[in-house]
Amino acid sequence: MKKILLSLFAFAVVGFTAKVQAQCDLVFNNLVVQVLSSTKYPDPITGPNCKVQFNASFDITTNSGFKYLFFHSWLAADYPSPSIFNCSGSTPAVDPGTSTQLGTVVDAAGKSFLDIGFIGLKDFLAINPATTPTDVTALIATTYLHDNTVILTKPSNSPGLTAKVTKTATGLHFDVTNITVIINQPCGSTVSVKTDIWGSNSNAGDPKAQCYVCANQQFFNDPTITGFRNCDQPARRYAVNISTVDPTVKTVTYKVYMDMNNNGSLEVTDVLAFTSLPIQISAPGAPTPDSYSSGLISLPAPYSNTAAYAEKGYLILVEGATLSNSVLTYFPNPGCAPLPVSFKSFNAARNHSTVGLKWETASEQNNSGFSVQRNTRGTWEQVAFVPSQAAGGNSDAVLTYILSDLNNERGISQYRIKQIDIDAKSTYSEIRAVRGEGQVGKTTVYPNPTSNGRVSVVFEDGTVSREVSVMDMSGRMVKQYRGVTNNNITIDNLTPGMYSIRIFVPATGEQVVEKIVVNKR
Repeated sequence: MKKILLSLFAFAVVGFTAKVQAQCDLVFNNLVVQVLSSTKYPDPITGPNCKVQFNASFDITTNSGFKYLFFHSWLAADYPSPSIFNCSGSTPAVDPGTSTQLGTVVDAAGKSFLDIGFIGLKDFLAINPATTPTDVTALIATTYLHDNTVILTKPSNSPGLTAKVTKTATGLHFDVTNITVIINQPCGSTVSVKTDIWGSNSNAGDPKAQCYVCANQQFFNDPTITGFRNCDQPARRYAVNISTVDPTVKTVTYKVYMDMNNNGSLEVTDVLAFTSLPIQISAPGAPTPDSYSSGLISLPAPYSNTAAYAEKGYLILVEGATLSNSVLTYFPNPGCAPLPVSFKSFNAARNHSTVGLKWETASEQNNSGFSVQRNTRGTWEQVAFVPSQAAGGNSDAVLTYILSDLNNERGISQYRIKQIDIDAKSTYSEIRAVRGEGQVGKTTVYPNPTSNGRVSVVFEDGTVSREVSVMDMSGRMVKQYRGVTNNNITIDNLTPGMYSIRIFVPATGEQVVEKIVVNKR
């Protein structure tokens, strides 16, 4: 259903430019659609149609701005013939549509399913700078002036409908929330939409359409985004899956934003935590890459394991030049209990026969101390206990801990920290790995071959930022990690086969490629 999602604001298309006469140049772009709910209609069990509520944001640029701005969307099969406007040449001022094309109820079969407009926008912005988001909900049209029998999409039939506008360097940015429409076909089906857009600078009570674009067509059924975030400790983890029904290869990226006010909507105050490398997707069964799956991974520190971020929801934005619009979905906090200790960082580095360990906590609650543990031959053992520096075990300040461990092992050693509460409850840090004494090379991958689909990668230096990508033998990228600053990562959920792991350091241009083999279990 997440693609009906995208149909619902087809009037604002990424990269769509409709150039007509100089007096009415229009550019609509940067559309982002986020579906909030979709249910069968009119009956939630047996209804043949679909009721969808969604948010949409987009940019609009005009040469002069409009006092009136309207959008009308139809299912492609329902687009009126003849059309309301003739966009084949010049655009003389003409009457806009009537109930013949737009209908008189919100769910009229064969008519437009979305009719929304703004009245007085130009005059409002003349006295409201709107350099920050400014509420323009009061400007949403409640009556269609050219034909008052047309029922518009408005707050009375779209509960909670709001709109905000922000001036940008090139025009206006709109954020429209809680838009409710009725699609006259089943939920989850592919939706093809055509949209007309018109505007007018007229002060008339029944304005002519002075500028218009016609039959902007979109096909919506991809990409589909699924996934979740969990309550793992000490670092929250998430999984994201992106799929398409289009056999043509699409190149996309996804971004993860921290939802700082936990309202489920992407806003300027939300924090960008991660941007993926380019991902190629196409329909299952095509001779090219199909769907993408990240596996269960953590965001880079501090976003996965500090109090300021660990309890936030994740907003996943998928975008790409080949997409008609971007897609947004929300992975809420599933009810995670607050982390007793918020680790800010944890690093391990070998210096000849000793391993230096350093960790920082952003906050501590009811903390007794830390059991430092080492694994060299498959068994974890405590090498030291470090008491908490926090008075009474509680602190909101950054605290730093340093420990040197005598370690002359020739093979890989792993370290973790077991945080122990005053009441004896405990949680574990992420695992760090170091080479054995005398081992050379800048990257170590182990075990290789692997039989469980999981390998660990140890880097020489944990202080730089890396991009790590995993590709199968066909060159298809199956996983990617960006902004890796830890000295090691674990890559899991690999199916049997041979893979290349590419490690790239943007700051220096250094690149390392390692080959791994995943055997059948």
